[in-house]
Amino acid sequence: MLRLFLALCYRAAYLLHHALCLRPGAPLQHSKLIVVGSFRTGGAGKTPFSIWLCNHLAAQGKTVALLAHEYAFDEVSMLRQKFADNARIQVFATRNRYRLAHELDRSQKFDCIVCDDGFEDSRLVRAITILLQWEPLPTKISELWPYGKMRSLAKDHDLDSPMVRILRCDDGNPVVKFVVDKVLHYATGEKFNHKKANVACGLGNPERFCKDLQNFGIEIERQFFFKDHSKSFAAQFEQILQKNPQDAFVISEKDAARLPAEFIQKNVNSLIFVASQTTEISPEATQILL
Repeated sequence: MLRLFLALCYRAAYLLHHALCLRPGAPLQHSKLIVVGSFRTGGAGKTPFSIWLCNHLAAQGKTVALLAHEYAFDEVSMLRQKFADNARIQVFATRNRYRLAHELDRSQKFDCIVCDDGFEDSRLVRAITILLQWEPLPTKISELWPYGKMRSLAKDHDLDSPMVRILRCDDGNPVVKFVVDKVLHYATGEKFNHKKANVACGLGNPERFCKDLQNFGIEIERQFFFKDHSKSFAAQFEQILQKNPQDAFVISEKDAARLPAEFIQKNVNSLIFVASQTTEISPEATQILL
């Protein structure tokens, strides 16, 4: 009963917020708007997929603006590092994707504006929505609380619209896969050559990250999980390193983006490795995306 009551409160707040603050806005006039979303709040792979999509568009000669929420400071830092050498892609941090998208649209500098998340922002009209689906579509209010993976119900979105692309990620034959392709020392770039390692990460779905590492061939001894977008990650991680100076640790690229330069200089000899992930899209899915 408590779970249902909390879900009802969550639902009421959701509907009120959309009615007052997220009314459908005006469409863009020049740029193609693309929203990468999921019913999950975190851990769906929206950012890795957005990286793949921006590279895919840039390879076609498009200029791309990638919009990320400024709250996700680590993702913004990681994205800017990823695209530092690609003049066709620019990363923007914002609290208001709708307003910034229109500002960039008026500049006429970008062929495409990609929103990393924004699935719940109903102001973003006439956008191509790419929905990464990991579980059955949420249809019950009881599914909205307390797990935080579902922010809305399927009926809140026009999923039958020709502007929506639903890409399966979790079944036996997914069209989108996120795969660890390399694990390198975070300071020297040397390849990981240990059989076992600890995992330290602050992600939306740390369990999936661990599973991906196991599929890569790493045996995980211990797991240290932190809050997603944690600003205290570097300090807490350093305390763990001090207690386990001989152990190898694997972190994600987003975790590495939280580490300041002084941390790297101080711990350059520590066995810290960064796992890089690549996004694999089936040829059939690629053809229908845009």
